[in-house]
Amino acid sequence: MRIAQIAPLYEAVPPVGYGGTERVIAALCDGLVERGHEVTLFAAGSSHTKAQLEQFGAAPLRMRLTRDEMIEVAPHLHLRMLAEVFARGSDFDVIHSHVDVWTLPFSESTTTPTVLTMHGRLDLPHVRRTLPLYPDIPLVSISDYQRLALDGLGVNWAATVYNGLDLERYQRAPRTNGGYLAFMGRIHPEKGPATAVEIARRSGRPLHVAAKVDPLDVDYYRHDIEPLFESNEVCFLGELEERDKPSFYAGATATLFPSDWPEPFGLVMIESLAAGTPVIALRRGSVPEILVDGVTGYICDTVDDMIDAVNRVNRLDPDACRQHARNFDSTTMCNRYEHVYRTITDESATVSARGSSSQ
Repeated sequence: MRIAQIAPLYEAVPPVGYGGTERVIAALCDGLVERGHEVTLFAAGSSHTKAQLEQFGAAPLRMRLTRDEMIEVAPHLHLRMLAEVFARGSDFDVIHSHVDVWTLPFSESTTTPTVLTMHGRLDLPHVRRTLPLYPDIPLVSISDYQRLALDGLGVNWAATVYNGLDLERYQRAPRTNGGYLAFMGRIHPEKGPATAVEIARRSGRPLHVAAKVDPLDVDYYRHDIEPLFESNEVCFLGELEERDKPSFYAGATATLFPSDWPEPFGLVMIESLAAGTPVIALRRGSVPEILVDGVTGYICDTVDDMIDAVNRVNRLDPDACRQHARNFDSTTMCNRYEHVYRTITDESATVSARGSSSQ
């Protein structure tokens, strides 16, 4: 199949450090090419892929735009890219966009089947108002929980496809269990870095944090988190490159996932499990779909529960964690997306045939 993949322009594909969606897109593109598909990736400059790369801009937007420009200019750059991609719609058998609701108006400008993966939260007013205006476009959710925010709005769910990554390096990482608790991700209130500090302090464990400080979150980091890290002797490593992540996870007793918002997926969890390290998480969003409570980690309702779980985490088997992570590898993800592509192209062909026969 000739497949167009459209990535957000904020980070390269794959990103050097933080960037969950872009890492998933990278794994998907490479996996589809290895299966013999003709894949064209539309993405930010400096991206690297086995697919045919169509670059937009010399570098990712986060590297060249100010905070205000990210808010005011970035949407227009994405719309420009979408206009160019959909003008070439006849070049592809399927167009797969990862660029959120901005894609929707363009999907009506071509007869090429278009599918949109929703990577973010869906309980936002602009999303709930916009998606029902396009009831025919096939949507992919990255967890079943993610769909609940749109329950009853009449959107067209094609499938749930869990995010997948190439987890081989994580699976090979020697499990060292250095005694620390790990926190990975982004410094943002909803991700729970302050909660991670509390859990580590109250359980008497050192905390190692590998996290990105986004330009939009600098004030929060400087005023709230940096002093907290200093007063609690947190080992703050900053943003890790991909090559350093497996050993970071494998060296931890457990990975904390105190995310306190409706997380649609959570790549941190599958990375940690692939490295043999269990996850202690709050029961939010997709967490119950990814973790097996009491086997690959503990799913907790309160911070007190998470602290109690730290004392029980050594009962869990690292091999069980690694095995479960295989449910979220890039091979499984590619299998599911291939099925989605075949389904929507078959449906499109059926509709076209009916239209021709009625003339």
